[in-house]
Amino acid sequence: MAHRHHLRRSLGALALAVSTLAAAPAAQAVTFQFRDIGTTPMSALQLSAFQSAGNYWSSKLTDSVTVYVNIAFADLPTNVLGSTGSNFTTANYSTLRSALISDATSAADATAVANLQTGPALSFLATQGDLSSRLDNDGSTNNTLLGLTTANAKAVGLPVNTNAANPDGTIQFANAFANTFAYARDANGQVPAGLTDFITVAEHEIGHALGFISGVDDIDFCAGPANACGLLNTVGRFETDWWYEPLDLFRFSAAGQMDVRVGGSPYFSINGGATSITSFSTGATHGDGWQASHFGPNEVNLMRAFVGRGQSYDATARDLTAFDVMGWNLVTAVPEAGTWVLMLVGLVGMGGAVQRRRAD
Repeated sequence: MAHRHHLRRSLGALALAVSTLAAAPAAQAVTFQFRDIGTTPMSALQLSAFQSAGNYWSSKLTDSVTVYVNIAFADLPTNVLGSTGSNFTTANYSTLRSALISDATSAADATAVANLQTGPALSFLATQGDLSSRLDNDGSTNNTLLGLTTANAKAVGLPVNTNAANPDGTIQFANAFANTFAYARDANGQVPAGLTDFITVAEHEIGHALGFISGVDDIDFCAGPANACGLLNTVGRFETDWWYEPLDLFRFSAAGQMDVRVGGSPYFSINGGATSITSFSTGATHGDGWQASHFGPNEVNLMRAFVGRGQSYDATARDLTAFDVMGWNLVTAVPEAGTWVLMLVGLVGMGGAVQRRRAD
């Protein structure tokens, strides 16, 4: 299965010479090795902006691992600002759960691991090959085996073998927007109204390489009569391989109901679905039109599927909580699960404001 995720421009608003650079980490932080593999090398300003994005993540994550990422400008589909392809490894659910428990360092981690399903196999609502859905609890491969980006695997201490020649991910930026990206922010962290903030896009794409990915996108792509993946049978066609990732362990539609269906109303929760922190997008083809490997479109989060012109922002507490419970360790703790209940009233208002801006 290919895993590639795009950051799109929202309609109307913004929905080889080889050079290598290393983002300077803090004393205890993730280290990035970026390698420019474009046929036209990035300019010094572009490389500096990307390094700023890497430095941002190094300032937030304390894991002592090195993440190797190829970067380039390339021709991408219409309205796509950036695209990330990741190197993957696999782990049995029981192995991953044990790794997450061992890696837990924060209150959010403690809540998350306490609410993970026990046993060797997961139970979840899942989309079938004919786009119907069912409760999948039969213990087959898709219930017991998960995929992780190799970067995410490093964060939880699972063995992987990546290096500059075999990187953890490849990030491409759209040639079509090269002249409309803003490669620097002003003293207030803002960019001109007519330009798209390259640093925000780069931080977002690095987030995918770090593991913010949902297997729902692969199901969305493969399901239905188009038979896009060449899987001829519609009954049990998703049962004999791995499809889901660590982020999907926190995808719910009700208390106690993990939900990896295409479409629906899934949300991010770290306490077994009892509290919704924010919504997820539900699928580009058969869902809401946005790739499921993103938060929903109606709240400003770094890991939503688009960025508007003139907007610049970094990860929110919601974004950082997701990376925290997926196995990354944060420099500064984010709110405990109970705190989100109090915050949600304010977030509803924020979501409405975002919708109004998109409609202008």
